[in-house]
Amino acid sequence: MAVIGWLLTIVVAVIFFQTSPDVAIAASWAGILSSFGISLMVLFTILQVTMMDLTGAITRITAYIRSIAAERYEQIMILNVGFGSFLVSIGATPVTMLPPIMMALGFSPIAAVALPCLGYDPLTSFSLLAVPITIPASAFGFDARELGSSVALFLPVISTGLALGMLWVADGFDGIRKGFGTAIVAGLTLGFSAILFVHLLPASAIGLVGVFSGLVTIAALFLMRTLRCRRAPEITIAPQQQVPPGSMPLWKAAFPWILLVLFAVIISIPIIQAGLYSILGPAQVVTVAAGKIVDLKLLNQAYFWVLVSTLISAPLLIRSRNEAYGILSLWMKRAWSPTLAAMVFFAIAFVMDWSGQSVINGALVATPGTDALNMNAVIGLSLALFFGIAFPLVSPTLGILGSFISGSETSSNVMFYGILQKSTEVLHLDFMPVYAAHAVGGGIASGVAIAKILNAAAVIDKLGIEGEVIRKVAPVALILTLLTGIMLCVMLIL
Repeated sequence: MAVIGWLLTIVVAVIFFQTSPDVAIAASWAGILSSFGISLMVLFTILQVTMMDLTGAITRITAYIRSIAAERYEQIMILNVGFGSFLVSIGATPVTMLPPIMMALGFSPIAAVALPCLGYDPLTSFSLLAVPITIPASAFGFDARELGSSVALFLPVISTGLALGMLWVADGFDGIRKGFGTAIVAGLTLGFSAILFVHLLPASAIGLVGVFSGLVTIAALFLMRTLRCRRAPEITIAPQQQVPPGSMPLWKAAFPWILLVLFAVIISIPIIQAGLYSILGPAQVVTVAAGKIVDLKLLNQAYFWVLVSTLISAPLLIRSRNEAYGILSLWMKRAWSPTLAAMVFFAIAFVMDWSGQSVINGALVATPGTDALNMNAVIGLSLALFFGIAFPLVSPTLGILGSFISGSETSSNVMFYGILQKSTEVLHLDFMPVYAAHAVGGGIASGVAIAKILNAAAVIDKLGIEGEVIRKVAPVALILTLLTGIMLCVMLIL
């Protein structure tokens, strides 16, 4: 379907927006190259998670987590807010890892699917080592830290709302009553940690904001649990489960993630970034058309180090050649579709952005007198005229729409960049807060994204409950999107 959408976009751009076929194809190629930060991240992350899954590393890690979460609401907060945020920040997939644990802990199938999907949300744009922020920044040439700082301002409210929403999804208002304090601590810790780290860390290390925020939240929840036990001796810490003889050591099971976090810290150091870039130098700069280039920065990208951490860990985890073949086979089966989808949606975004342009004197510029024929300009102007002063209130909904359609916040952020730029220009609004609210809306959409819900349902053999999950989660997503719009309006007024 994504490929059909790309072909239709090219047809519309050529016939109705006076875009030459050569420019449309060049734009598609530029989009595919620019997508590598997310598409190859998806590709290699699925390889790593598949290896950890089939070798028993995931099972060992999750068994340990089950042994340290006691009360039901604590299990939800530790697994889906703290640990889930950490997992998605380093590129892992809680929607395929956590549902079996939630089922084993006694949660209903709907809750077991819905909670990890919501657990994709609390840090919104700081997932996947912050590629929803860094990829648009690289593609359109703005400051990633500026967007990250704007996104982080929404998180204390949105992260807390998602934590409370998880309790409601699992156990209704009774769940909120029992776990209210824990959810407030988890959400506020996650949100304010993101604000802190986005300012403390260098701009080159913005990908670590989610990693550190997730770890701080986990620590805060365990500290809260310890203090509660001291005040109320009748509350007991969950007993440690006996590890069967011959089980994989915990350090070994987590070794790929330990390596990945270590690499992410190292490559965030400016002098090391410069050294890595110089290894390939101009060889990684691709000229697309008429002076337009895409700098791949291959050795500086998180996806490269996901692959390196996986390859280094493989001899430690993989026990036989047959197991290796099984990992590769399942990886190719799982990975091709989301990888292709990410590439195609970037191609669509670039065709829309380059529409109405032509090559004049060796440069790609808007054809004289046809600025209004750019697809993004037309859509942005239409939205601005239709919603008027109410546009900031409804603009985060575009983030939900884009992520729901594309399955990725990053793709949504790229697709709507030009549209929002035009809308804010017409309405004389500050672009970055509006774009940040859109990104937050795209992150919230993970809770209702069909692709993620299907993946979560499949791993517990409950395909067919997707509609029930969406009906359960949709009120949470819509309320938080409305709150995001209200917060944006307040920010723009102030």
